Amino acid sequence: MAKAPASPLAARAKLADVAHLAKVSLATASRALNQPAMVRPEIRERVLVAVQMLGYTPDRMAKALSSGRSHTVGAVVPTLGNAIFADGVEALQERLGERGYTLLLAHSQYRPDREFLQVKAMIEHGVDGLVLVGDTFAAETMPLIRSRNVAAVTTYVCTSRNNLPAIGIDNRQAAYEATRHVLSLGHHEFAVIANTSLPNDRSQARMEGMLQAIAEEGIRLTSSRIVEAAQPTITSGREAFDRLRKAHPSVTAYLCTTDAMAVGVVTQALRAGLRVPRDISVIGFDDVEIAAEIDPPLTTVRVPTVEIGTLAADHLIGLIEGIAPPLTTRLDASLVIRGSTAAAPSLRAPKALGRAARR
Repeated sequence: MAKAPASPLAARAKLADVAHLAKVSLATASRALNQPAMVRPEIRERVLVAVQMLGYTPDRMAKALSSGRSHTVGAVVPTLGNAIFADGVEALQERLGERGYTLLLAHSQYRPDREFLQVKAMIEHGVDGLVLVGDTFAAETMPLIRSRNVAAVTTYVCTSRNNLPAIGIDNRQAAYEATRHVLSLGHHEFAVIANTSLPNDRSQARMEGMLQAIAEEGIRLTSSRIVEAAQPTITSGREAFDRLRKAHPSVTAYLCTTDAMAVGVVTQALRAGLRVPRDISVIGFDDVEIAAEIDPPLTTVRVPTVEIGTLAADHLIGLIEGIAPPLTTRLDASLVIRGSTAAAPSLRAPKALGRAARR
């Protein structure tokens, strides 16, 4: 009688087989796959070659049962259409991979109810921890996380009312300082474009910082000079500019809470025959790649996305392993001055007249 072929499961390679082929101990093979930074590069390479030759895949279920951990982490971001979050996720995944963790990702489209459902699904799938964004959640989200004793950190803010370790910038202060720069250029006619019509505590803080700086100069910004958009997109910026320009043609400084909306303002202003920055100045926030590539390049606030993603991974793994990270991690948000801002037109006109008179 012919012998039945071995089942795929029976023939599946084990970590001990990888260690034997790579001529290393079982512990070294495990470290090479789960904590590669702790293993010499040449040893790690031998283990990886053995993995490939044997077609080895780790048995995550068995590993979870023996360690009490799944070595998976869930992250919920507002959108992947904004490079600020895409870049942060890449850095997060890179560092988690270095530490032997797999990332599960979802995006909420700025909807707390959707974020709650995504968090619930990830917890039910057995994630060891969660990476969130901001500090405004649906009422059910934090009680669920705490009732399941799941480690969690939040990002893109530096403090949390929810007692979560927070890794990010002071959005309000950074926007305040950027607005002070525009004020120093002599501008007094302002408009603000903020993506705050959906829950977004980061952009809300940025708008508050802008309004604070303006108010300190005795300038009152009427509600008609503030456009609250639903999404941080170039299209939103274009539409807001058209609306503001029609109602308030005297505005010389447009303050935007994201780069995408600021790019929309610059491009639409140029289409309308305005010169940037001679006729109007524009600032953004984030310093995504396109900010330096448009003409003129955008003055903006640089958010350290890679550092945020990397530290979020480190702090979350620390929590999972019983090492409490700091509750507040405030990173620098630097103002990047480029060609979209210049002195207010009212300050340049007298100089031009003076030159004409001297002729």
